[in-house]
Amino acid sequence: MRLIVALMSCVALAAAAIPAGAQEVRELLGSWLIDGYTFKPGDRSPRGTIAYDPQANTFRGTYVGVKLPGDRPELHAWLYNTETRKALHVGRIPYRAGTVGKTKGDFALPLPGEFKGGKFAGWELIAFTAEAAGAAPAAPSGSKIQKAQKPAFYLYAPLPGASVPGAYCGHGQDFTFTSNQDHTCFD
Repeated sequence: MRLIVALMSCVALAAAAIPAGAQEVRELLGSWLIDGYTFKPGDRSPRGTIAYDPQANTFRGTYVGVKLPGDRPELHAWLYNTETRKALHVGRIPYRAGTVGKTKGDFALPLPGEFKGGKFAGWELIAFTAEAAGAAPAAPSGSKIQKAQKPAFYLYAPLPGASVPGAYCGHGQDFTFTSNQDHTCFD
């Protein structure tokens, strides 16, 4: 009996040592209709997972199925507000081609100090786009397929506390604009 109590105490201590926010793993979603995607047998829509560590002020995650176009070979991260369509560039993450199954790309993305503790204010999504080599973009790239519709997200996930409704657009799970219904989907 003492052994069981001792083991339970160790498990409780180990769980307490992990930051609570870092335990929350969200699914990263991706659109199907993006420049550079040529679906072949066995290919799938890009997906991944992401967790925010409020103490380290860092997002950590993995992804599979991401294919970037040749003219935009870098994967960049943004905080995005769907209502205002404003984006904040928060960094570049390593891109790994050929991710499928157990072969995953992984990343650790430190955020600016203003977000320490998960204070995301009006930002609703963390999103990833393809950009030109060596880019320092002020806004996320759009899509050659649908130039009028920007940005073109390759992966995205709701931030903690986001209130963006999910919507099915016929080519994968995307999000509607919260107050701007003339645009229905990200591509």
